[in-house]
Amino acid sequence: QTAYIAPETKAKVLKAAAELNYSPDSLASSLAKGRSNIVVVVLNQVDAIRGPSLHSALIRSLQESGRLPVVLNLSPTDDGASSLKRHLTFPVEGLIVMSDSVSVDVARHAVPYVRPIMLNFERTRADVDSIVANDAAGIAELVQYLWETGHRSIGFMAGRSSSISSKIRRDALALEIARRGMHLAVEASGEFTYDQAFEAAPALVADGNLPDAIFCANDVMAFAVMDYLRLKTRHRVPEDVSIVGFDDIFMARWPIYNLSTIRQDFDSMAAAVTAILERRRDPQDRKFDPPTMVAELVLRGTIGRRAR
Repeated sequence: QTAYIAPETKAKVLKAAAELNYSPDSLASSLAKGRSNIVVVVLNQVDAIRGPSLHSALIRSLQESGRLPVVLNLSPTDDGASSLKRHLTFPVEGLIVMSDSVSVDVARHAVPYVRPIMLNFERTRADVDSIVANDAAGIAELVQYLWETGHRSIGFMAGRSSSISSKIRRDALALEIARRGMHLAVEASGEFTYDQAFEAAPALVADGNLPDAIFCANDVMAFAVMDYLRLKTRHRVPEDVSIVGFDDIFMARWPIYNLSTIRQDFDSMAAAVTAILERRRDPQDRKFDPPTMVAELVLRGTIGRRAR
């Protein structure tokens, strides 16, 4: 690509390649040159819920930048220690970790020659690049709105206990409602899945102690809680209880849910990942402080008003 080739010679080579149905082997080329445009994206089944949003934005951004994304989908309980070593036997330009079960140490050990890019992980390590959303700001906006609309008791549907995102969202919720004298009335865990959240939903409304609002750590669990209330109880959303999710995946806009939620800007997150990879190609410009993504409240039809 860098050496000069006469136009006539280039045309003949391209014509012959087309006649032979030849296409370059990028993997073989990367092995020969010791560098690669392959970027591995590590996720687990929990992340697949957000597929049409974050994953599509990320894959599209990587492809548009001339990179080849390779997706490694782990089981929810796979910490990646053996899986990454077993599968990553070829040079890669980048390793993007979205799985909440893969630690920084495992990612660093699997591909020691590149800095992992961790999505939605706290910035506690200098040897990785972390891209995080400002969940706390979005939750503070939510709690303020709930307070203004008369909500005082709040239920919380958590994700997996190993999830940093679920912990951050729960802690931010507890802090904000305590500041306003509100009450964290009840908690349950839906493991970030629809089925588990549907099964756990009765715990949030047991003994007739219906909270004013239920905040779920992702949208899919909010859908499950809404469906449980609709199918198994006489409680109405939002007349009797308000429901709020997190992520703003495409289903949140469906009329059957019309879910109020906290939106993450997935396009900006994907662009930040690509920006990190671009800067790494320039030896003079490798220092990069990834931006914190904005999380904002999106009001739709699942938050009502409570008389006080």
